[in-house]
Amino acid sequence: MTQTLTEILQKHNERIARQWAVILHEEGGVHYAGRPLNELIGTTSQAGKAYFAAIVHGDFSKVDAFIERICKLRLEGGFSLSEVQKAFEIYRTLLVPILVRELTDDALLSALEGLNACLSRTIFAFSDYFLNMANAQLIEKQRKLDEDLQAAAGIQQSLLPQKLEKRPKIEALDIAWKFKPCETIGGDIFNVIRLDEDHLGFYMIDVSGHGVPPALVTFSISQTLQPHMGYTIRRRPGLSPDYDIVSPGDVLKALDSEYPWERFEKFLTIIYLIVDVRNGRLIYSNAAHPPPPLLRADGSFELLEKGGTIIGMDGILPFEEEEKPFSPGDKILLYTDGVFEFTDDKGELFGEERFHSLVRNLKGLTIEKVLDEIVLSIENFAQGAKFQDDVSLMGIEFKERTMFA
Repeated sequence: MTQTLTEILQKHNERIARQWAVILHEEGGVHYAGRPLNELIGTTSQAGKAYFAAIVHGDFSKVDAFIERICKLRLEGGFSLSEVQKAFEIYRTLLVPILVRELTDDALLSALEGLNACLSRTIFAFSDYFLNMANAQLIEKQRKLDEDLQAAAGIQQSLLPQKLEKRPKIEALDIAWKFKPCETIGGDIFNVIRLDEDHLGFYMIDVSGHGVPPALVTFSISQTLQPHMGYTIRRRPGLSPDYDIVSPGDVLKALDSEYPWERFEKFLTIIYLIVDVRNGRLIYSNAAHPPPPLLRADGSFELLEKGGTIIGMDGILPFEEEEKPFSPGDKILLYTDGVFEFTDDKGELFGEERFHSLVRNLKGLTIEKVLDEIVLSIENFAQGAKFQDDVSLMGIEFKERTMFA
């Protein structure tokens, strides 16, 4: 007597479920081996009942409900997509020989088509769920990364000069700055440090690259240059005064030793200058940084070029220093090469010569207006294009020193 498909599945479902669970437990990999056998038998039994409804009656609702539950259970539990898909192929290998033995002709063809439809639906559903889950995880990771980057950007902003209303009043100087990283955080850092009542230190640093790695280097250097760290102020306990202001050349020499190339594999350039506001003089040293223009009140123009090579080259060249007098109305502009090393949509380079010409033409403006005009010129030249590098500017304008009259 020929059995119907319903009778065949009812007869063999329990045995198939048990065999299926045993194979999973023994051959399905570490994840399935780690599950209790009784738990796996329960799962395969539920799968067999769902497939019975789909193969015999064309009702896929139980299959879909089972897939949704097992997707969360397995894929979110750390099982790989291939592990889960292969697990359901075992059902095919167990059932097909039974169907071939018990059914013939159209009945066999119909049963095999129903089985293939069930497994295809299952496997594709797992693929879709896995992709959606992976996308959701990526989106969540990106959201957390964006939050971390925003937090890092906030830290980086806190390392820049304070806003005018928060900065200690410096009667002999006007100081302005602009910072436009090409990414959320950048490889530029600059600041003003109070060395004593009469002396201020200014630095502008550019670490090669963009994003997190160079930003981490800038965080480190900004802390290194704080007066209490001993690189810019050297304490002399028991003496009067009880400190020495470290010269720019010695500061760069110390940084060259502290940040060797092999430590971060990043290029590092810096201009560091000390302004003596009481006596109207400055001294600086430049480690391969774009030379700041000194724009005199009379319109003359010179570049602060004395120094040495990039930081981290193990002292292959000494860091020379140069001292300059300054007068009321003189201006100094510290910047990174992102200010001029970018091109427009036609491939034309803004260039250092164009930048210097622009600075000369702005000599009659206050230092804050000078920076505003420079940024405006850069934006007009770029015509809305994204900056290819960080843009950092810090300007210093010397004023009448009435406080020392």
